[in-house]
Amino acid sequence: MPFNDAAKNAMLDALDESATQITHVGVHTVADPGTGTNANAGEATGGSPAYARQAVTWGAAASGQKSNTGALTFDVPAGSYAFLTFWNTSGTGNTGNFRGYSPINGTVKGFGTVDTAGITSDAIQSAAHGLVDNDRVMLFNVFAESLPAGLAEGTIYHVVSSTTDTFDVALTQGGASVNVTGQGELFFQKVVPETFGSQGQITVAAGALVLDATGI
Repeated sequence: MPFNDAAKNAMLDALDESATQITHVGVHTVADPGTGTNANAGEATGGSPAYARQAVTWGAAASGQKSNTGALTFDVPAGSYAFLTFWNTSGTGNTGNFRGYSPINGTVKGFGTVDTAGITSDAIQSAAHGLVDNDRVMLFNVFAESLPAGLAEGTIYHVVSSTTDTFDVALTQGGASVNVTGQGELFFQKVVPETFGSQGQITVAAGALVLDATGI
């Protein structure tokens, strides 16, 4: 069921600053936050200054996308962080307050397919995808379909055997390609985790956090 941009924009604007939707942004470790009613464990906690979710203001949606209008700064303790999580509360509540997530530094993204040739070579086809070997990437389903068999949502993969228009994914850097056994479509987004050996800050520039409905 594809939607045009007017419908996508209306859906995104409904996720604005109302009390029940995305009012705050948090930071998650490299553990998959999930897409359930409640986030999986892994939100940052502690530190000095202490970690806290930050209030977010969104601009009007356009062309099926919506972005933050002001910079966000998070104090975080030592650790590795891979996701920005979306909440309708400033507190630590998780029950019914979670709305989704976006990979940190996920500006490289796009659509891909696996056809019969891709099953043979374990390759994802995506014209001028912009990924290179050793990049880390997440894969998501589109139009409520399942990912091609052999691939899993929520896993941070490593890119291997990349060419201009195709790439494989592996579970480890430079590792063997994941065995893809089914055809299908997908949406990919690059992930660049931020790692701190001691207390640090994660800053998200204005316009850098994008709610993207182009995949529906």
